[in-house]
Amino acid sequence: MRKLNYLSILLIGALIIVFAVGTYKEKVRQSELAILAAEYHTEQEAKQEKLKLELQQQIQDEFPGIVAWGDSLTEGGGGNGVKFPNVLQGLISESNLDIPVENMGVAGEDTNTILGRVGSVPFIVGSFTIPEDTSEVEIWLSSSNGQAVWPLRQGDKMNPVIINGVEGIIRIEQESVESADFSYYFQRSSAGESVEVEDGTVVETMGSSSFDNYIPIIFIGTNGGYDDEEDLITQINSILDMGKYNEKYIVLGLTTGNAESNEYLESLMEDEFGERFINLREYLVENGFAVAGLEATEADLDAISEGSIPPSLLTDEVHFNSQGYTIIGQAIYERMNELGDFDKVRKLVRELKSLK
Repeated sequence: MRKLNYLSILLIGALIIVFAVGTYKEKVRQSELAILAAEYHTEQEAKQEKLKLELQQQIQDEFPGIVAWGDSLTEGGGGNGVKFPNVLQGLISESNLDIPVENMGVAGEDTNTILGRVGSVPFIVGSFTIPEDTSEVEIWLSSSNGQAVWPLRQGDKMNPVIINGVEGIIRIEQESVESADFSYYFQRSSAGESVEVEDGTVVETMGSSSFDNYIPIIFIGTNGGYDDEEDLITQINSILDMGKYNEKYIVLGLTTGNAESNEYLESLMEDEFGERFINLREYLVENGFAVAGLEATEADLDAISEGSIPPSLLTDEVHFNSQGYTIIGQAIYERMNELGDFDKVRKLVRELKSLK
């Protein structure tokens, strides 16, 4: 009996040991599985983060932004704070896309001055010496096509510039904004060695070195600066042919004049730019009131009859009011949508959101 009890004790002890060993091995196995699971989770998170970064880069490469080049009609003169680039920006944001729209419109500029800021027909300077210090020096400035540059009140829509390797700013000194008596000055950003600048040296503007692969919106010509309709087409193409912009673009037709006075230019633009051309005058005449929800006055009906912009959409003979600029922004967004300009980036954004 005692022997049996002893054997029972040994058997129970053995079972306890086996159980303990088994429990230990199970804990080790579970620990190892937990480590493997954690490593797998970390690896998957890293892969997902890498994919997110790749998609974000694809979005940036596909559609880094939109840049609107023009004069006061692009800047937003008369709109009481409403500008068509801002309207376009708002519509893009409402569609859950993060695409910046840069407003590069400056009041009063003709096509030569705008093209100089763009860099497609660059500004050049006469010979002068850039001093060692940061004092201003008067310069002679013109377009490389030989035309005058005026009024160039560009501020940060042209500066900083680089002249012969020296960065600085160009400003105009003028008695009044209407005065044809003015001077240009260059001031380097920081002191350095004096530099002799040769006659005909190109001015590298901020615009010429920015906005790579952006979609350009081109609205130029209201203030003149071109010889004839064909020359304006050539000037617009100088921007598109720079090789820096996205292959997509929008060209806006002039809004002054009427159907008869604009017929030839609009037909040239239609032939040259196709669906990338928006005939703003025609669009606003035919659709402006329906889009804005306005009732036409007698003056509006008279203007519409001859194909002119209805005065209810204007603040003067040239500039739009807030409703006019809103309609222009909507027209651009609708055309870009129709042309599928946002399709690829929308697909990439959906893929990116699916990873979150």
